[in-house]
Amino acid sequence: MANETEVKLTFPADKLEQVLALKVLQGADFKGKNHLVNRYYDTPELALTQHKVALRIREQGEDIIQTVKTRGHSINGLHQRGEWEWLLDKPDLDLTLLAQAQWPDALPVEKLKGQLLPIFTTNFDRLVWWVTVNDTQIEVALDQGDVSYQCAREGELLKDAICELELELKSGAVEDLLMLKDQLQAELGCLVTSDISKAERGYRLFHQANRC
Repeated sequence: MANETEVKLTFPADKLEQVLALKVLQGADFKGKNHLVNRYYDTPELALTQHKVALRIREQGEDIIQTVKTRGHSINGLHQRGEWEWLLDKPDLDLTLLAQAQWPDALPVEKLKGQLLPIFTTNFDRLVWWVTVNDTQIEVALDQGDVSYQCAREGELLKDAICELELELKSGAVEDLLMLKDQLQAELGCLVTSDISKAERGYRLFHQANRC
């Protein structure tokens, strides 16, 4: 298990060049670019989100990763939650792994078999840098793409654009993470803190489609 601590900053798509020109990124250690496709799973009644957990499979290059996240809490863009990850051989859920996570007792895994379906997808490109603030290591990820939900009845594909920076604390002090956030926002005013995760945005699309 890892305790994920991160800050999310959103920005308009037409401000990408200014984001890439941020001073802190010019001297940072660039780690490369990846394309990530994530399928989020739930029951038709959304039992997982009701119990404040998210379950997904991520395809990143040749890697296939199953992830469980707790909802945790989010204040002024600072997200803190539990996270568990496992490498898979194929892009199919392995429910036996959930016993290793803090899975809700009220949601027996045995009863989920045959019920879990892909609810929505996130599809985006990620640029990654490592930044050092004092002795704190922070991963800066720039994500561009979309969250999508396929309406079953009309066949319409609903989308919500992703344009955001994620600052994830790898080691060190939360105070340094917040200092970096403040520095970036002072340099570029269009960077706005957000308490809404990609998964929450996917569920919003789901509810939007099913209200029609």
